[in-house]
Amino acid sequence: MIGWGSRARRSVEAAEGPAGKARISLRQVLWGLVFVLALPTILVAAGGLYSSYRAERESVDLRMQDTARALSLLLDREIDKSVLALRILAQSPVLAEGNFEGFYRQVKEAGLVHPSWVALFEPGGRTIFNTRVPYGVRLPDSNRPDVLRKVQETRAPHVSDLFVGSLTGQRLITVDVPVVLGESVAYILSLAIAPDIFQAILREQRLAESWNAAVLDRSNRIVARSRAPERFIGQPASTYVQEALASAPEGILQSVTLEGIPVRTYFSRSPAYGWSFIISIPDAELAKSARRSLLWLVSLLGVVLGALVLAAVLSRSIARPVDELVAAAQALGRGEEVSDRATTRVLEFDTIKKALGEASSEIGQHEREREAVLARMADSEARLRLALTAGHLGSWEFTPSTGAFIASPTCRANFGRGPDEPFSYEDLVASIHPEDRALQAEAVAQAAALGTDLNVEYRALWPDGSEHWIRISGRRRIAPDGRMSMVGVSQEITERKQAEERQALLLRELNHRVKNTLATVQSVASLTRRSAENMDPAAWSAFMDRLHGMAKTHDLLTATQWQGALLEDVLKNELDPYQDAMRQRIRLKGPKINLQPGAVLALGLAIHEMATNALKYGSLSVPDGRVTVMWAVTSGDEPALLVEWVESGGPPVKKPERQGFGTKLIQRGLAQQLGGEIKLDFAPAGIRCVITFPITTLMTDEDDADEARERFAS
Repeated sequence: MIGWGSRARRSVEAAEGPAGKARISLRQVLWGLVFVLALPTILVAAGGLYSSYRAERESVDLRMQDTARALSLLLDREIDKSVLALRILAQSPVLAEGNFEGFYRQVKEAGLVHPSWVALFEPGGRTIFNTRVPYGVRLPDSNRPDVLRKVQETRAPHVSDLFVGSLTGQRLITVDVPVVLGESVAYILSLAIAPDIFQAILREQRLAESWNAAVLDRSNRIVARSRAPERFIGQPASTYVQEALASAPEGILQSVTLEGIPVRTYFSRSPAYGWSFIISIPDAELAKSARRSLLWLVSLLGVVLGALVLAAVLSRSIARPVDELVAAAQALGRGEEVSDRATTRVLEFDTIKKALGEASSEIGQHEREREAVLARMADSEARLRLALTAGHLGSWEFTPSTGAFIASPTCRANFGRGPDEPFSYEDLVASIHPEDRALQAEAVAQAAALGTDLNVEYRALWPDGSEHWIRISGRRRIAPDGRMSMVGVSQEITERKQAEERQALLLRELNHRVKNTLATVQSVASLTRRSAENMDPAAWSAFMDRLHGMAKTHDLLTATQWQGALLEDVLKNELDPYQDAMRQRIRLKGPKINLQPGAVLALGLAIHEMATNALKYGSLSVPDGRVTVMWAVTSGDEPALLVEWVESGGPPVKKPERQGFGTKLIQRGLAQQLGGEIKLDFAPAGIRCVITFPITTLMTDEDDADEARERFAS
C-alpha cells in the first residue's frame, strides 16, 4: 500500500513539474505548434505570391511601355517616308522648269502611299494642281494660308493634325514640304493622307481583342483606333490621357476608355513629330493574376484551418509522433520536400503528415509556376528584342558620369562588332568618321544638356575599313538616384544613303540624255523645215517617220537600260520590216560590236535614212532588189569601224544634182556627233555607201574593241 502511494506521488509530481507547477498540455503544445508553423508559412506564401504578382505587373508595364515607345518611333518613320518622298519630288527638274503638267504626270507616276493625293500651291495660296482631279481643272485657293506661310518662313516640312477637308469632307492629315528654287520658296508641295495608313499599322500589331490601341495627333485627337474606329476617329482622347500627355512624353496611368471601361494605359509621344501612341489593357484582365494569387492564399489558409482542426483531434496522442511532425514542419519551413510515405503509427498524425506533404507539393508547384511566369516574362523580352532585331534597330544606353556604355548585339553589329566583342563608348567614338565626330559630339551634348531628342546620322568606319551610315535616336533619362543617362536605338542606313545617291545620279543622267535627244530632234526638225520651205509635200510625213525611227531606237536602248546596243541589233531594228521570208533580201555580216547609247541613236537615224531612200528610189523599191551591209574594225594605231552599205538589183542609179535631205542628216548626225567620214558612190548598179568612225567614239568596252579588231566582215 505504501509503494503504490509513492508511485502515485511521483506521477503527480511528474505531471505538475518543478516547483509544483503543471506542464503545458499536449493539446496546447499542438495548438502552439500549429500556430508556429502556420503563421510563417502564411507570411512566406503571401509574400511570395505578392512578390510574384508585383513582378508580373512590373514586367507587363515594362513590356507595354517599350512597345508603346517602339510604335511611337514607328509613327515617326511612317511620316518620314511621306516627307522624304515629297522632298525627292520637290527637287524635280521638271518642276524647276515650270512644267506643271509634266510634274503633275511625274507625281501621279511616283507611286505614293494610297489613299492620298498631292497638291502644288504657290506660297500665297493659289492652287496650281491637285492629283485628285485631272490637270487643268480650276481649283479654289488653299484654305490653309497660315500653314503655307509657316512652311515658307521656316523652310521646313510641316505635318498637320487630323482635320476634315473642306471640299471632300474626308478626314485627312497633310504633309507640306517647301520647294526651294534659288534662294526663295517658290512652291509648297502638299500630300494629303487618309487615317487608313495608321489604321493599318494598328492592325499589323495583332493586339488582343480586349485591348485598345490608338494613334493621337499633336492636339490629342484620335487618328486611328483598334476598337470601333468608325465611332471614335476624330474625337479627342479621354481627359485622363490628355492630362498625362501634357505632363510627360511617356508613362503609365489608370484611366477609363471612351466606352467607360477601366484600363491601365501606356503612352509614348513620338520624338520627331509629337504624335502619340497609346495602348490600354482592361483592369479586369490585369486583375486575373491578383485573383490567382488570392486563390492560392485562400487555399493555404484552408490548409492551415484543417491543421488546426487536426491539432484538436491529435491533442491526446503521444509526444513522439508530435516530434516527428515538428521535424516535418521544420523541414517544410526550410523549404525542403516533405515525404508522407513513412508512418507515425498513428492514423491522425499520418493524416497531418500527409497534409504537410501535400502542402510541400503545392509550394513546389507554386515555385514551378513562378518559374514558368518568369520564363514567359523572359520570352516576352526576347520577342521585343526580336522585333528590334527585325527592324535592324539596336538598343544602347550611355551614362556620361561613369562612362558606362551598354549596347545590344544589333547595335554592336551596326558598328561592325561581334556580340561578345568588347565595345566601349570610346570605341564607338573612335569608329566615327573623323569628319563627323564633331557633329556627333555636339548632338549628344545638346540632347544631354537641354533634354531634347537625339537624332543624328553619321558615317562609321568598321574594323575591316568599310564605311557605313548609322542613324542614332535617343533621349535623356533620369534615374531615381538622379543619375542622368542617354538611351536610344541605332540603325544602319547605308543602303538608304546609297539609294539616295543612286537616285540623284539617275536624275542627272536622265537630264543629260533628254537634252541630247531633244538636240537630235531639233536638228531633224530644222532640216525638215528647210525641205518644207522648198515646197516638199512629203516633208511632214518624212519628219514623222524619222521620229518613229528614233522611238524604235529608244525602245532598243530601253531594253538594255541604256547600256548601249549591238550594231547588228541596230541594223535589224531598222531593216527587218523590209526583209523577206527567206531572209535573203537583206544580208548583214560582221563581228560583234557593242555601241554607246549616243552612237546607237546617230547610227540608227542614218540607217533609217538609207533604208527610206532605198525603199523609194533604190533596190528595195523592186522585188528583186538586195541590200548588203557589212562591217569590220580596221587595225592600226587608230582603229576605226568600217560600215559598208551596198545596193544591187534595183533601178539604175543616177547621181543627184544636189545634196538631198537624207545625205545632210547623215553627215550632220554621223560626221559631227561621232567624227565619222562618209563616202557615197552613185554607181548605176546600185548605191554604195562607206562610213568610217573612230572606234573610241562608238564602243562601250575596250575589251570588245580588242576582240573586234581580230574579226572582219567577209
